Amino acid sequence: MQIRKLWLAAALLVVYTFPVSAFSKNTTAADELKEKVKNFSVIFPEPAAEEINIAKAAPRSKARADWRSAVKLYHDSIFKPKPQRRVDVTGSSTVMLQGFYWYADSYWYNPPKGWWGVLARYAREVGQSGFDLIWFPPASNGSYYPNEWYNLDSQWGTKDMLVQAVNAMHSAGVKVVADIVLNHRNGTTNWLDFKNPDWPTTVIVKDDEVWSQPGYSDMPRSPNNDEGQGELGCRDLDHRDAQVRQDTKIFLRWLKNTIGFDGWRYDMVKGFKPYHVADYNKASSPVFSVGEYLDGNRQFIANWIDGTDNSSDKTDASSAFDFTTRFSLIAAIEGDRYELLNDNGEPSGLIGWWPSKAVTFVESHDTSPRDPDFLKNAPKLYRDQRLMGYAYILTHPGIPCVFWPHLFDWGPSYKEQIQALVAVRKNAGITSTSGVQIISATNGLYAAMVTGRTQRVALKLGTNCDWQPGTGWTLATSGEKYAVWTQNAK
Repeated sequence: MQIRKLWLAAALLVVYTFPVSAFSKNTTAADELKEKVKNFSVIFPEPAAEEINIAKAAPRSKARADWRSAVKLYHDSIFKPKPQRRVDVTGSSTVMLQGFYWYADSYWYNPPKGWWGVLARYAREVGQSGFDLIWFPPASNGSYYPNEWYNLDSQWGTKDMLVQAVNAMHSAGVKVVADIVLNHRNGTTNWLDFKNPDWPTTVIVKDDEVWSQPGYSDMPRSPNNDEGQGELGCRDLDHRDAQVRQDTKIFLRWLKNTIGFDGWRYDMVKGFKPYHVADYNKASSPVFSVGEYLDGNRQFIANWIDGTDNSSDKTDASSAFDFTTRFSLIAAIEGDRYELLNDNGEPSGLIGWWPSKAVTFVESHDTSPRDPDFLKNAPKLYRDQRLMGYAYILTHPGIPCVFWPHLFDWGPSYKEQIQALVAVRKNAGITSTSGVQIISATNGLYAAMVTGRTQRVALKLGTNCDWQPGTGWTLATSGEKYAVWTQNAK
């Protein structure tokens, strides 16, 4: 006990602040100190190894050790991030792959080394297929309902295999984007016991539904209401809380500088204000940053992007998934109504307004049918229509993103068609901000010409089989209801 009192007396000499409420009731010394200081925070030092042995403290878990180590390395008082050139900028040639789907985790699919092992095994092919970025699923235990942030043994595989997968992608020339879930969090054994990092209940917003449940109404909570959309399955976090912000910065820095991730895909950004993303990007210097603002209104999406960077040039603003283009594209293809892709001569989605920050896609885990058997049994019409979608996004501005099962699970012919479209984009030098001339957008026919750095590309979609781009063009690739031609740029 004397050693523990001496340890606490040295509190002003250490590096990290833990709120008193984060300690368990059986921490006698902490309770004594709490009684003396009431509502103040207490700085606890990291005990020396011999003190731990004398006090017979329980050994920390791997997750707890990683958390403590991250705090020492990446706290604001210690770590200053180096500037990082972003890839989601004007003229970017980046092509992205979503490296998972809903049913790839261990609840449904059990490869010997987990999903991370699958990603490691395919890394070389991902690079050879022309992809510059790959988006990994959430690494923390609990995935989209994370509990211990630093517990990277999850339904996707072990921490060791995750690191191997990241390294394999890097060896193949592919940068790795981590899916980051910051809007909400689960406790370790219940809704509220946040561990690794440890947090008090005061990080949960005041209007979270948990406070209406029996036994929770009198518990301490944040003084602030939720800043946006809530998540019923988890507790909604208050990013105005200083501890939440600091721990988030530390975690992102650890993922980037210790685990090896290069950038972030921010989940459910409707749940908190975009200026928090600006803060986290500045603190962690990602090479790429994209938010999931799930909305078909491109003005709302553009407003969110604008809020993630307060500078005039918006270079470091986060990109956003272009749900507007995706919804219009699928409706146009399925209905053969291509006027949906035209807005006064410009693309009708976010790529018509802010293409350098628009991540286009045909399907993702958010939009693909929630049926574990659907992908392997998807009808030919559905597959053909999705390939038409790839012909559009891979020849148009924005940063295109391909869905893993479409590339790897629908057979070699389908894979080759997607790879051919990626190759057309790369060879022509089409970028996120290449110019588009829409020639026709009517029932039965979409035709456009896109100017790349080295070639012009012509695209035809629809049931009208008669349209041709004219003389001097070479057919590069084609499929059911689509064709792509190229011509050397003049």
